[in-house]
Amino acid sequence: MHISRLLFSAVALAAVFNTTAMAQSNDAMVLLLDQVRALRTEVETLRGMVEEQGYDVRRLQQESMDRYTDLDSRISALYQELEAGVAAAPVSSAPAAASTAGISAGTVSASPASQSLGTPTFVSSDPGALSTGSSSISPAAPTTQPGLLTEQQLYELALDSLLQDEAYQLSITQFDQYLSEYPAGRFVTNAYYWKGQAYVNLSMFEEARTAFETITTQYPDGRKIEDAMYSLGTVYHRLGDNARARQMLQEVRTRFPNTSAANLADIYLRTL
Repeated sequence: MHISRLLFSAVALAAVFNTTAMAQSNDAMVLLLDQVRALRTEVETLRGMVEEQGYDVRRLQQESMDRYTDLDSRISALYQELEAGVAAAPVSSAPAAASTAGISAGTVSASPASQSLGTPTFVSSDPGALSTGSSSISPAAPTTQPGLLTEQQLYELALDSLLQDEAYQLSITQFDQYLSEYPAGRFVTNAYYWKGQAYVNLSMFEEARTAFETITTQYPDGRKIEDAMYSLGTVYHRLGDNARARQMLQEVRTRFPNTSAANLADIYLRTL
């Protein structure tokens, strides 16, 4: 009997030890699993931040490349306009006697190039007049008015006001001017998109929603559609419409998988 009791006690003690070891092992596994989950969440967050920064870097690189690519063409176009103005200026055919009379009166005729550019080489003894042959006229205005910009120049002017100068209200005015003058232009969807971003920077979310919705409804195949949809989803969230925000962001992930906009939408959805 004594031996049986000893054996029973030993078995019971072993069972207690096994139970304690298993409990400790389970606690360690739970703790390890929690740590793995926390690390996974941190890695996903960091990955999202890297993707978002990569998207911003690629966008800025593309914008810089577009500006540098366009620089030579803009300079060439400027020189062509100047040369065309010089070539189009009328050649003076005043008689030699008239020219002599002009010189004796203290006047010298401006060259055709100076007339076309509005900057005469010589002035007469009368500061308020220029001599062309035997007649005097008031100084000519420049042939190229500063307000007359090409489509691309007007668009880039608005974009520079937004991205470089951070003059958001001015950029909105300039984008409106572009859209008014070029309603079917090459940069219409881009103009609406950046106009919406300017409104976001001004915390004018209703106006931003209108700009982004214009792209999704009128230009569904535009090149800024996925970015506009993502921005529209974030604007819905800031306006308090979380249901429409989730719907829009999920649509971005579905329609445009493996894109920067989809990755950003996935990250933003986790905050809702």
